[in-house]
Amino acid sequence: MIMSKKTIITTACLSLLALTASAQSKRISGTVSDPEGPVMMANVVEKDANDRIVSAAQTDVNGNFSMEIKSPKNKLVVSYVGDKTKTIKIGDTETFTITLESASRNITEVVVKATRTSSGGLMIPKREVSVAQQTFNMDNLNGLSFTSADEALQGEIAGLDIVANSGNLGAGTTMRLRGVTTINGNAQPLIVVDDKIFDNPDETFDFANANEEEYASLLSVNVEDIASITVLKDAAATAIWGVNGANGVIQITTKRGSRGKTRVNFSYKFTGNWQPDGYKLLNGDDYTMLMKEEFYNPSQSSTATTNIAELNYDPSWSEYENWNNNTDWVKAVKQFGQMHSYNLNLTGGGQKAQFRISAGYDHQTGSIIKQKLDRFSTRLVLDYNVSDRIRFSTNFALTYTDNNQNYANLLSKAQTLAPNMSIYRQNADGTDTDEYYIMNPSGSSNGAINPYTGNYSSYEMRNVRAIGNPVAIANLAWKKDQTYRIVPDFSIKYELLGTGVEQHRLTFNGRVYFDIYARSVPSYYPASLSTENWTASTYNVSTNTESNRFLTNGRAELVYTPYFHNKDLTAMMLFRYEMSTSKSNSQSITNNELPNGITSPTTDGDLRSMSSSNSRANSQDWIYNGHISYKGRYNASFSLRADGNSKFGPKNKWAYFPGVSLRWNAIDEGFMKPLRDKFLSMLGLRASWGIVGKAPDADYLFYSTYNTSSGRYGKGNSLLTVATIDGLKLDDLRWEKTTSYNLGFNLGFFNDMIEMDFDYYHKSTKDLLMKGVAIPTTTGYSSVSYANVGKMNNDGWEMNINAHDFIKIGKFRVSAGINAAQNYNEIKEMDKRVLDAINTEWSATTRGAYLNRVQIGNALGSIYGFRYKGVFQYSYQYLQNYQKEHNLTADQYRSWINEQLAAGHTFPVATGADGKVIMTSNGEPQHLVYNYDSGSSTYTFQGGDAIYEDINHDGQINALDIVYLGNSLPKLQGGFNFTFNYGRWSLKTRFAYRFGNKVVNAARMSLQEMFNTNNQTTTVNYRWRQDGDVTPMPRALYNTGYNFQGSSRYVESGSFVRFNNLQLSYNFDRKVLKRWGLSALQVYFSMNNLWLWTKYSGIDPEISAGSWGVATESSQTPRSKSFTASISIGF
Repeated sequence: MIMSKKTIITTACLSLLALTASAQSKRISGTVSDPEGPVMMANVVEKDANDRIVSAAQTDVNGNFSMEIKSPKNKLVVSYVGDKTKTIKIGDTETFTITLESASRNITEVVVKATRTSSGGLMIPKREVSVAQQTFNMDNLNGLSFTSADEALQGEIAGLDIVANSGNLGAGTTMRLRGVTTINGNAQPLIVVDDKIFDNPDETFDFANANEEEYASLLSVNVEDIASITVLKDAAATAIWGVNGANGVIQITTKRGSRGKTRVNFSYKFTGNWQPDGYKLLNGDDYTMLMKEEFYNPSQSSTATTNIAELNYDPSWSEYENWNNNTDWVKAVKQFGQMHSYNLNLTGGGQKAQFRISAGYDHQTGSIIKQKLDRFSTRLVLDYNVSDRIRFSTNFALTYTDNNQNYANLLSKAQTLAPNMSIYRQNADGTDTDEYYIMNPSGSSNGAINPYTGNYSSYEMRNVRAIGNPVAIANLAWKKDQTYRIVPDFSIKYELLGTGVEQHRLTFNGRVYFDIYARSVPSYYPASLSTENWTASTYNVSTNTESNRFLTNGRAELVYTPYFHNKDLTAMMLFRYEMSTSKSNSQSITNNELPNGITSPTTDGDLRSMSSSNSRANSQDWIYNGHISYKGRYNASFSLRADGNSKFGPKNKWAYFPGVSLRWNAIDEGFMKPLRDKFLSMLGLRASWGIVGKAPDADYLFYSTYNTSSGRYGKGNSLLTVATIDGLKLDDLRWEKTTSYNLGFNLGFFNDMIEMDFDYYHKSTKDLLMKGVAIPTTTGYSSVSYANVGKMNNDGWEMNINAHDFIKIGKFRVSAGINAAQNYNEIKEMDKRVLDAINTEWSATTRGAYLNRVQIGNALGSIYGFRYKGVFQYSYQYLQNYQKEHNLTADQYRSWINEQLAAGHTFPVATGADGKVIMTSNGEPQHLVYNYDSGSSTYTFQGGDAIYEDINHDGQINALDIVYLGNSLPKLQGGFNFTFNYGRWSLKTRFAYRFGNKVVNAARMSLQEMFNTNNQTTTVNYRWRQDGDVTPMPRALYNTGYNFQGSSRYVESGSFVRFNNLQLSYNFDRKVLKRWGLSALQVYFSMNNLWLWTKYSGIDPEISAGSWGVATESSQTPRSKSFTASISIGF
């Protein structure tokens, strides 16, 4: 068949078009590698003349790629994190062999700055983050000595208030983020380690009355393993953690392996620590003089101390040499503490697998004798890439801690113990034996049995005997706290759809982890510390408490990243389902009257107590979180979490927590170009709203549980155990919920050389959960385990400013940072039952106590007491004697007293609102009394007594004169730092501060009360002794008077600025190190807790708030001062 011309022409045209298209669109392939080998998941993109991406691909596990290009005139841009980006002309080449170079130090910093950050489980660009969060890089603290991450964060995060519980080993800290949002439950932020909740393993732990060591769960995470810490602040950020994130979230990310040959890093730190100077205390001679005066004053009897041999320096008494000393007990319990910290890690891997193995060992002795902490930790992290779609990961962590603690607070005992008593029993010539001195049994209260009638101690010295010999207690009694924690974690990541930039991506993340925890707390108090008989409760007492928990958590997660042809639009969304179950048990036993040398409580003896408990908790939740961005300028995120918890009944088992956040990067608008070209590099406005919740700390609240330790009934050998229902079934208990909104902005100047972020927030917590709420006893119970009792608000603001290398002169560079935060707390509503239970009636006979007061409209942590006005200079008898001596009429008498009062002299008389004396009907000044009730007073004030302001001028001091004295919550807190670099030298400084908070100095109260036989500070040498003495120190009165009532006298400013760290470091030249076979070498020297600026009269104003938020110093061991020398070596 002959083809027509028309057909031939048509065929030719089509062929020509096909050839043209073939010439414009073709497929290329190649491999990408770097000095470490083939590069997987490198980005290979085709860009046109306008620098727009027109096609893209990613390399596989062998570094291979294949893609169809749009035009050979375009260029290929190949990039991979950690390598320099490479641009290549395409041209006629069809097969490419591309080798990337490792990025330099400066290039690396730029890459890190542009990386994505985690927000609500999604990895989004930093400039699109719309919630309130702050990230801290732990590399900034290399070489410093910290036992836990919370210590490192003090003063670094705006709004995160961190206070050391004490200076004892393993004491930990108390953390509050954006104020207090709960009453007597756990107010600590949630700790998350590598996306796993790291909570307190004890489900029934009483956070309101916990001792200091219980909070130190962060000891289980080695600081050397931490890469960064992100603090989530607002509800939109923490909503993904639902019930767990009500108090804020601290996300810890640990270090992982990286590609390259195996690298070995070893570091060693030596830290020497010592206690700061404390109170100046009386020596033995001044102490005995005080005691004689203290015993004499109440009775004015010259024989008041005749039979108190411990104060008489009587050589004829057999114990004389043991009470003829000037013992510095505080010095005796202090020592120079040491910490040796060893850390080793190996990291490396190839294209398919990367690993990091670390091990750390800390050996620490405290600044108080007989304190020792040993901790071993290890962590194995393995990432294995099966293909460019599948990755398996495992993270295995183990920590063992052995904390040898003091059986009692030695420093408190040492401060109050009689200084004329000896540490060791002494011979007749005054030389020490090797036996600790223990006081003899107390004599009788009537004095018939005393040191002169036998081997007894004076009854009046029973308080000293009760304190005990702290050096002996440290060496003979002991308490250990041993914990094991194992956390194996297994996860898989599977790309279900595409893996390229221009493809829809659906990523499945599956995870299973276990949290295995065991704790044992044995203690022993030997009979040798007491002179009681063998039937006494203190005779060879052994106690052991053990607790265990096993938690299993499973999670399934889908992350969808759609591909839009419109390059300005990006989105991500996450859906997660999680289920967790935990089982825990504990048992405790106390036994005494054990045979000497036997310390196990399971040995036959006198069984004092025994208890056990079991609990199980189940929870499940699902989460949806989405993020959408247009041009990176307009950004929105939204989340919804549903939490189900077995701690609630069917009515409230599930709760829902939404969150929404927005961000507008106004800097990208056209009208901002003039400022953008000059100095402004970022202006982002943020707003967020969300709800978070909290569940009670106890299990089985919905069930009626039985208690078999309520007692026994019967008699003789027929005693049977009583089983009772433990409490009322709580089927209406509701979740504690906090609704908050946050308004903030981000500023950047001079290409982000200076960065600033500011946030204002409001949080409203309703249905506050409270433990042990009193109910009418007609129900058959005195209280319920938990109840929803009220509402509380927190308002505040936060500011954080960082300046990076804002001064550059040659090799010299300076960086700085400062943060500040302010929080206002207010109780809005409170159940009347709670107010009645907490706001107890004032007791006139109770000394040294401050009233618990929770008032609607006031803040939690408010302090109430009397207003202290000094010491009465003159006695009432002085006035009477003056009138008699000068024969004054009633009018003259009144006028003279008012003249004296106007001149500043003080007398124990009642005055009116005008400051003038109130006279009785018989012309006598009204004697000021303490608590006049039912026709008589508890006490009549005398000269030398403490003056408390008579607020209502009714002539008596009582509950009506109690006023507000301040609050323990700081009005402003934060920190600041400076870094100076010159070449390879670096000098870093870190400061933390708190302003506006009040502390009850109960330690000073105890050391200045002059009420018992405790030792006192040297300031009592200036005590009142006679009429006319002008002094702030009242007279000494044994077991009488009211000179140390809870008043403004002991409420002090807790404001301080602490110079936390001063560190000098040097980083050796890598070229020099290469000749030595090393890859890195850094040396550091730092001074820690270097200086403290404060008006606080005690040792350290950094006191954590106790129950109901009142901060009270009760002679806790203060933070020690220390220095650290460190070396880090890389091979």
